[in-house]
Amino acid sequence: MDSVRVVQQRTRRRCRLLRRLNWGMAVGIVVATAAMIAGSPALAVGEGAGDWVKIWGFAAAALSTAVGALGAAYAVGHVGAAALGAIGERPEIAGRALIFVGLAEGIAIYGLIVSIMILGRLG
Repeated sequence: MDSVRVVQQRTRRRCRLLRRLNWGMAVGIVVATAAMIAGSPALAVGEGAGDWVKIWGFAAAALSTAVGALGAAYAVGHVGAAALGAIGERPEIAGRALIFVGLAEGIAIYGLIVSIMILGRLG
């Protein structure tokens, strides 16, 4: 009975660590994206509507990256916690459990692809 409690405590600690790492990475991506946009020389506001289109385009690219990263962090945190719990009970399903974590991480890649497409249209 004690070994089960030890495994459960380790699993809970790993889940908390995984959630913190994912949220930390998501916040880092949001901050880096905001810094890149704030330092962009293309955002210098001048005369004409073209400048506002670029401003809103860069904002949309940043928002798609940020929302994708935050959504992926949330999904990976919950799916990773469930996967670690399942692996703690049945170690033979580790491969299948990690597939679901990878699928949840795909959300961030989709947000990044959308932002690259937006930036390509602004070019």
